[in-house]
Amino acid sequence: MKPIHIKHLQSKSRNLRARWVDKNTIAVESLTNPAANHIVVVHFDEDNTIHARCTCPWAIKGGIACTHVMAALDYLASLKGRRLSFWRTREEAKRQRHAIFHLVNGDDGDDDDGVWITSRAA
Repeated sequence: MKPIHIKHLQSKSRNLRARWVDKNTIAVESLTNPAANHIVVVHFDEDNTIHARCTCPWAIKGGIACTHVMAALDYLASLKGRRLSFWRTREEAKRQRHAIFHLVNGDDGDDDDGVWITSRAA
């Protein structure tokens, strides 16, 4: 499931704190319980596909690009001096004329279910 209001989620994700746990794991604070964290596991393929899983209820039910995944990816991008934007379609992302990545849920690489990400210098 793709989020409908992706820009709203992107905005909310920028207020979440994230920290690196290990090579592929990031802990991101919960929106509903600031004392809790959700765990995001990220894997990057050479073809610019990003596989991400989160422990939040939305992601567990098959949702992709929850605020925690967005916050985790934003955090990783900030370490490289980059800024990310999230898009529902490849066409929207291409119009931005920046590096493009495809975010998929876990191992699923379907274009229709994925979310597109553009990366630019911060």
